[in-house]
Formats: sequence, structure tokens, C-alpha cells
Amino acid sequence: MQREGGCVPPLVARSRARYCVGPMADPTPVRQKIRFRDRPHRSLDERITARFPAIARYTAARVARMPPSSRLRQRLLARSVSRGFAAIKRGDLEFVLTAFYDPDVEWHGTVGGLDEGSLRRGHQEVMRGFDDYFAVWERLDLRPEEIIDTGDQLIVFVHEVARGRESGIVVETDTATISTFREGIVVRVRSFMDRSQALKAAGLWE
Repeated sequence: MQREGGCVPPLVARSRARYCVGPMADPTPVRQKIRFRDRPHRSLDERITARFPAIARYTAARVARMPPSSRLRQRLLARSVSRGFAAIKRGDLEFVLTAFYDPDVEWHGTVGGLDEGSLRRGHQEVMRGFDDYFAVWERLDLRPEEIIDTGDQLIVFVHEVARGRESGIVVETDTATISTFREGIVVRVRSFMDRSQALKAAGLWE
């Protein structure tokens, strides 16, 4: 049975934004700001995770069973997102993929971006995709600003700063990424140059 659509306020929010929920969306999306800081080295628990990834996957599965309204779930999600982006910034993509992503993850090209329509499957293809990206951009700074948890999807608002390797031109954009989960592990990633498009794709709109 489909749910009726309607507008609902997020349970955890620092803004007063309301979201209209489509028929198939979770009725209680939770929004929160992200406190991001650079981490040039792996923390102790990240080193343990890298050595024993099964522990991280077990924890992720337990967190996935918590409702979005759970404060513990929200703290752990915010922590994972912040640390994941910090790892990407320091070039530790392999750790991020091993800890948080399914081995056969589907990574779709950014809607509105140069790679729109492309699809990379699995860790190795995703890593090659990032290599291609860094071949074009000399500097790439990705900073998560907010997350919206709908239960089986996580929308991340990202502020990107990139500098062309040959042109030297600096480009700043506000983008969004939708990660779809199964048992707490990411199985599909979709990115959007337009945040409103991401909300609509996730069954939400402001």
C-alpha cells in the first residue's frame, strides 16, 4: 500500500525547512548539520576498521535497524559522513570503500556534470573514476554540510571547491549525493549538481 504524500518537518533540524514527502518516501526524514574537520591521518578506530572491516559492517547493520528518529543513529551517521569525507580528502579512498560500500556498489555519474550517464560498478571501477577526476582537477575539496536521513537513503549536501589542473580556474559548487543502503552498507550512489533535483529524486522536495 502506498503512503499518501504530505509535508512533514524533519525531527532533527537546525533550520526550519519542511519537506514534502512523496508516496514512496519515508514519512519522517531527519536533517542535521555536519561538523566537518580535516583528519590528515587515520584515527585508532579507523585503523582497527581497516584491519577488521567485518566489525564496521556488523556495526553498520545494527545502526541500520534503528529508526531515523534515534539520536544514536544520527550521531553515528554524522560521524561516519564526516570521517568518510576526511578520508577522501587525504587520499584514503580505499579505506572508505572497504568500510562503507558494498563490493558491487553502483556509482552513477553526476546529473548535470561532465560524467552524467556513466556507471561504475565495484570498488576498483570507482577508484579509477576518482583517478580520472583528479587527472582533471589539481585540487578537490569536498566538505559535507548537511545530511538528510530517510531510512534507506542518505542525502548529503556537499560544498565543492575544485581547481583545474591545466587552467588553474577555481570552481565552487553546492552539490548533493544520495546513498542507498542495504543492511547499513551503501549499494548505490547518485550525485547531483542541483540539490533540488536530489531532493526530488529521493522523494522529497522543499
